Amino acid sequence: MVVTATRTAMTVKETPSTVEIVDSKKLEQTQAKTLHDALKGALGVNVFNDFQGRSNVSIRGSESRHVLIMVDGKRLGGEAAYNSANAWDVDRIRMEDVERVEIIRGPAGALYGSDAMGGVINVITKTPDKTTADINYEYGWYEDGKGAGYKGNLYLQGAEGNYSYKINAGLNKNRPYLDPKGSGDSMNFYGKQQPLSLNVGYKFDNGNELSVDFSKIKEENQKSTTSTTVMVPGKVWQDKVQTIYNDNKRTDYAITYKGSDDKQDWMFRAYKSVFDKTYKNQNNTRMTMMGRPGKWTLQAPKVDTVKRTLSVIEGKDTFNLSDKNKLTAGFEYRKDQSEGTRLKKPSTSLNGADAHAAFDKADINYLAAYVQDEFRPNDKWLIIPSVRFDHSDQFSNKLTSNLAATYNAADDVRIKAVVGQGYKTPTVNDLYIFWEMYAKNPGSDGQFYVGNPDLKPEKSLSYELSVEKDWGDRSTVHFGLFRNEVKDLIGTYWTGKMTEDYPDIYPGITGDRIMAYENIPEALLQGVELYGSHRIGKDIYLNAGYTFLDAKDKTAGTRLKDRAKHQVTFGVSYQPENIYAWDLSFDLVSNLGYYFNNGDKSTMGNFVYETKDFTIANIMASRHLNKDTKIYLGIDNISNHQNFGPYSDGNLGRLYRVGMEYKF
Repeated sequence: MVVTATRTAMTVKETPSTVEIVDSKKLEQTQAKTLHDALKGALGVNVFNDFQGRSNVSIRGSESRHVLIMVDGKRLGGEAAYNSANAWDVDRIRMEDVERVEIIRGPAGALYGSDAMGGVINVITKTPDKTTADINYEYGWYEDGKGAGYKGNLYLQGAEGNYSYKINAGLNKNRPYLDPKGSGDSMNFYGKQQPLSLNVGYKFDNGNELSVDFSKIKEENQKSTTSTTVMVPGKVWQDKVQTIYNDNKRTDYAITYKGSDDKQDWMFRAYKSVFDKTYKNQNNTRMTMMGRPGKWTLQAPKVDTVKRTLSVIEGKDTFNLSDKNKLTAGFEYRKDQSEGTRLKKPSTSLNGADAHAAFDKADINYLAAYVQDEFRPNDKWLIIPSVRFDHSDQFSNKLTSNLAATYNAADDVRIKAVVGQGYKTPTVNDLYIFWEMYAKNPGSDGQFYVGNPDLKPEKSLSYELSVEKDWGDRSTVHFGLFRNEVKDLIGTYWTGKMTEDYPDIYPGITGDRIMAYENIPEALLQGVELYGSHRIGKDIYLNAGYTFLDAKDKTAGTRLKDRAKHQVTFGVSYQPENIYAWDLSFDLVSNLGYYFNNGDKSTMGNFVYETKDFTIANIMASRHLNKDTKIYLGIDNISNHQNFGPYSDGNLGRLYRVGMEYKF
């Protein structure tokens, strides 16, 4: 069953949308610890790391910011960055408390509004039905013994009478992966992460349910790089060690009241997500003159703070009008507030201070209503029209629609079609950013970013057509075509101006290019999907898939980077009934014609784009020592594909994993 595609429970086979589910059995068999792990083998999904280690996720070639990531249907207050607003969350969301992950490929703006242009990933957590506990610990290390670290977690759940509860607590420590070339640079952010979540539920005698959720995650990360600047060849140079401290904390609160009977299924919820970031950049320098090094000087740090608060009140009700009609209607009020040193409205004065001292507040208020009809005129047809109206105090009103249908041509053949719209409003960051991303260095200009309050929302129009065929209950094959036309994409550009040309606007900043945002690019994402699954006997499961992707920037006439033209996925798992036998899983993703920015050849002023082919394969084996204790051994990235540094896809190499799980 899947709930994300229509906000109602429906089987994967009957829903018109292209849906993939990573269930609890798959999560446990592959020992997935984060959402990143859960998405590794998903068809049409690419998870790549940028030069800061952020796990950007792309569905059918979409940008990471066009994928809406939710937990139990709730949005997360995360990073305010333009190009990677949800990227860090792919590694923050833990899987110990997860029942399944639902992936919707294609726009879903008619139900979810902004941010769902490329698709939706909804993480569904467990519902306690009995008292259990689970402790797991994993240790990992890379091929050369550098990096990785440990992950530990405790999960408790209980149900007694009308009450239920669950507690999930973890402690993770990531070690630095040092540059194999010997520079001393750490190629990743490393440090501690402490997640904690608590849920308490009560079921009334009439069947209605009340639940209260609290969660918190705290991160303390850092990363260091070294550089040498030559002043006078052979005589004078400067050594610099730059350390970035990236400390984050997010706190989430939610209260949900819901109920259902033969006539309706309703839910009312209020929640808040508060994200705090402290980003500190500190340099330690020394001068060497005529071969005589001087003393190290620790400079005053540059500190940035960001606080984002997402407050939401929402509700929905599904009415069973008849055997042929099911109507769903809902509303959402959302307030997105940001404040910090990276923001400044045009009307806010610096009062003579340095531009680094900027600090401002801004918010965007949204109010939306949507309606959807599930119409079954006969046994062969399911037709689902939906429409959503969004009002914002910053942007014009938006009407988004979707029309989807499933036709059962035979008992084992289904034809599905979807025409849908998506859109994404600019964030507070896009509108009002005022921040020096890179300071001027000898030989290269810096970059100072300013927002654009006149930005328009991005929008898309998508088409899908697919055919599915079953062979009994052992095999299924899906063949589909998709096309997504995206307009008014928000992109960054150099205005042609320098900060020193405007000392009143950028006091104290020289040598920086003034960068801004604008609506110019038009993109086309289209392709073909073919995938299938087959069960051999009762213990062996196979799945395979192929995606052809044509992703173009129509404005520039170029390919979109960090995307493969051809992607092949394959998986095989052995799931014996005897728990004391070894349980095995193997999966791989081959990216062919992957278009990327070559960090070894690129500079800040000259990007070099190339294509490459690479395969990421993973294997995991586990078995029970007794009915309560399981051990597991695994290898990620068996082929030892490495690509890290500036502008890379972030693979650090082969990773060995050893762990133990105890349930009681």
